Amino acid sequence: MTKYVLVSIFLLLCSKGYGQTLVEAVPIRFVDNYIFIEVAINNESPPLNFWFDTGAGITVINTEVAKQRSLVVTGASKISTSGKSLVSEESTLNELKIGENLVLENITLVLMDLSHLTKYLGVNVDGVIGYDLLEKFITETNIDDKEIRFYSPIDYVFKGNAKAIGLTTLESNLFGIQVEMIPKKHAESITLNLQIDTGADNYLTFHNKTVKEQQLINSNKRQKTIKGFGADSTIVTNLKGRILKIGFGNKEWRKIPAIFEVDPINKRENSLANGLIGQGLLLDFNITYNLIDRLVYLEKR
Repeated sequence: MTKYVLVSIFLLLCSKGYGQTLVEAVPIRFVDNYIFIEVAINNESPPLNFWFDTGAGITVINTEVAKQRSLVVTGASKISTSGKSLVSEESTLNELKIGENLVLENITLVLMDLSHLTKYLGVNVDGVIGYDLLEKFITETNIDDKEIRFYSPIDYVFKGNAKAIGLTTLESNLFGIQVEMIPKKHAESITLNLQIDTGADNYLTFHNKTVKEQQLINSNKRQKTIKGFGADSTIVTNLKGRILKIGFGNKEWRKIPAIFEVDPINKRENSLANGLIGQGLLLDFNITYNLIDRLVYLEKR
């Protein structure tokens, strides 16, 4: 009898991962280094193709998809994208389901035209999701296994090898970390607050105000330009260059490509972040996000 009891307890502990109750795990689909997952809305099939974006403080659905799924528009809200403000329709009280077990209830979906993203990436971008998942579940993006895992925050204990890094709280449900960097030769090390943004495909981006205050651009040197856009289709023109040295997550990079925002549309005077870290660096890690305790774990791959 004792033997069977011990075996039962062992199996129970295994199912919970020794302090990690796994709610759901689903495959990741990579498109140009972006992370996509399947999300079902209001129990309708087939599931939709959603972009997992830690820089999304709201959950967005493509306007055309919202019409196809007959979502009820219940109001409008003002949102900010890449420094620009927009008024968008919204639909409240929706249910989102990921896999077989993860269900989000009473979710507000903001309607936006994402056709430019679909055209750019060559796949349907039905929606964008970030904070609505991250605020409720410990979320692990395991790049090696091509899987995203969601754990209950109630009994969660991190079992990896990475050290916990405290998250900084930014505006609009965003978050970041403090990083040390040396911008260029003969410059002193500076500490900046950079947003973690899986929705950015580049390495580093620095906001207008920081570019000026930290003198990140050499005015005597001709800079190359780069065009881009965000969640809306507005085209912006900024400058590109390199940062001499930057380090976080027990890893260090040198001569890293960077975007320096100079376009007035990108002006973010009230932003609490100095810039953002994109997938060019984030994909060097399997990342566990614990927004409940304001921690992130960057496990080197």
